[in-house]
Amino acid sequence: MNKLTKLLSTITILLLLQSCGDDLPVENPPRGDYEHGYFIVNEGPFSNGSGTLTFVDNDQEVYQNVYKSVNDNEDLGNIAQSMYLHSNSAFIVVNNSHQIIVTDRYTMAKIAVIEGTNINNPRFFVAVGNTGYVSNWGNATDPTDDFISIINLETNTISGTIEVGEGPEDMLVVGDKIYVNLQGGYNQNNKVAVIETASNTLSTSIVVGDVPNSIVKDSNGNIWVLCGGKPNWTGSESVGKLVKIVGQSVETTLDFALGDHPEHLSIDGGKLYYNLSGKVRGLSTNDTMLNTDEMPGLDGNYYAMKAENGMLYTTNAADFASEGTLSVFDLSTSTLSYSLSTGIIPTFISFQ
Repeated sequence: MNKLTKLLSTITILLLLQSCGDDLPVENPPRGDYEHGYFIVNEGPFSNGSGTLTFVDNDQEVYQNVYKSVNDNEDLGNIAQSMYLHSNSAFIVVNNSHQIIVTDRYTMAKIAVIEGTNINNPRFFVAVGNTGYVSNWGNATDPTDDFISIINLETNTISGTIEVGEGPEDMLVVGDKIYVNLQGGYNQNNKVAVIETASNTLSTSIVVGDVPNSIVKDSNGNIWVLCGGKPNWTGSESVGKLVKIVGQSVETTLDFALGDHPEHLSIDGGKLYYNLSGKVRGLSTNDTMLNTDEMPGLDGNYYAMKAENGMLYTTNAADFASEGTLSVFDLSTSTLSYSLSTGIIPTFISFQ
């Protein structure tokens, strides 16, 4: 082979290698240490002290106090209530401190603090586009001053409020509407408020059952509300209910037995899961009757519970003064996959 032939062969090989290289996928650079995994929001001691964040990555490595470790040893605040991830930001609701802490969702670096007169005993956060919504109890002893704060997410400032009934809690975005559980605060309510996001107005309140405590949406856009019922200590105990809402009307109501007070409704695929008296039960969204059989191997009086991608994530608050635990079960086999330590009173789980 002469030199010219060798040269042409070398050029051909280099061109082929370059062509192959052009077809290789380009990996995006990592966005932060907390990009892949999930957060556990820990309330922290009730009367004093600070809430914390635990992060668990996809390899089940556990990182405690991630907010404090990133933000120059700054405490998160008293009674961390919940967390909402939207766009590139995380919104951490801190109840007793009357604040929403805004961070980068991937690095946990603090961006802003939303506070003021119209953040008062905040509970939960949701967002639609560039607008956020916060449920607030207001003065917990006043049943008439509960409201939803409207947040301009471009400036992280409060732009208005929407009056709702007593005890707004968790919220669900469905299209251009927000469904708000009105659990009742220190009392007991029995409605779901519906907010029109186009006008930021309350359009209606749907009567469901006493003490609605959790709300989810199925793949068909139907809304399911689990109502715990009034507890015995109220002197007017009532039955729990599982209610299906289509649009803005109740389509189906399934009653529990008197004395049963279900909680922690979650959905994964086409199946609903909830906890009743320390037992986990499940039923299809197509079922017309409640399933009275518990799922074996999943027992526990859980402080929080959420189904996600075939797994059931549960927390236990222990003695409410020391570290709690998170236990993760495989729903296909009803077996424990792994467990780990959390902060004090693990109350909410948020997936990246």
